[in-house]
Amino acid sequence: MYLCRNFKVDIMKYIKDLHRLRVFRKKDVVSFSKDENVAKEILRRYKKEGLISQVRRDLYVATDLATKASLASKFEIASHITPSSSIAYHTALEYHGLAHQVFYRLYVSSNQSFRNFDYDGIEYVFCRATSEMGVVHPVTDNRVRVTDLERTIVDCVNRIDLCGGLDELIQCLAITTYVNERKLLEYLNCFDKQFLYQKTGFILAYFQKEMKLSDDFFAFCRSKVGKSTRYLTDSGSSDTFFSEWKLCAPANILSFLEQGGSEHV
Repeated sequence: MYLCRNFKVDIMKYIKDLHRLRVFRKKDVVSFSKDENVAKEILRRYKKEGLISQVRRDLYVATDLATKASLASKFEIASHITPSSSIAYHTALEYHGLAHQVFYRLYVSSNQSFRNFDYDGIEYVFCRATSEMGVVHPVTDNRVRVTDLERTIVDCVNRIDLCGGLDELIQCLAITTYVNERKLLEYLNCFDKQFLYQKTGFILAYFQKEMKLSDDFFAFCRSKVGKSTRYLTDSGSSDTFFSEWKLCAPANILSFLEQGGSEHV
């Protein structure tokens, strides 16, 4: 009864707390309401009034008082799905301002698995985390966890399917003006995969000047290639052998730059 009579008295206080959090769980509400039953009632009433929106089980976002739209961006939401969540692959390219196409599928790297789910027209897709290296909180956006540019590039070359395919990857790399060579090497050495050295050296060689990469970087990648010949894409489209990289690939991967495209995935 006390809660029912006095709930509205503190409603603006709770609004401010939730707007400060933007993305939150029940435990966060308990932390400022000091009572689990009160927290449950806050969540119930605020959800009913459209003051918050439920993303999935025990994950909520505060909404704009006027529009009822989520105050949290899709990147913020993705970064809070699990304790280790970070945005990765094509989604990280998008966050860094490099994506060519708009995807309605958001890739979330995490040590803790979760079921894929949809919220507000976006599909949140679980990807098993391989390493915490290069996962950062951007200085201007501490609610987000994302792979830095260099880790994102290595990840996308490693899993071209998770960045929208080779054509999308080429489109994104074409507008990348600088990468930190030392970081690239650190992440490549972390993966320590022959095929990844092959692919990375081959693909980035097309953008050496724009990315300001040294000859030594490519010499190092070539030293890791080994004797195996691999296919960059399927055997049908990878119809040309590049002996320097012991790699079969399309004759001109830059042809993707001329094809354009505006597909939404």
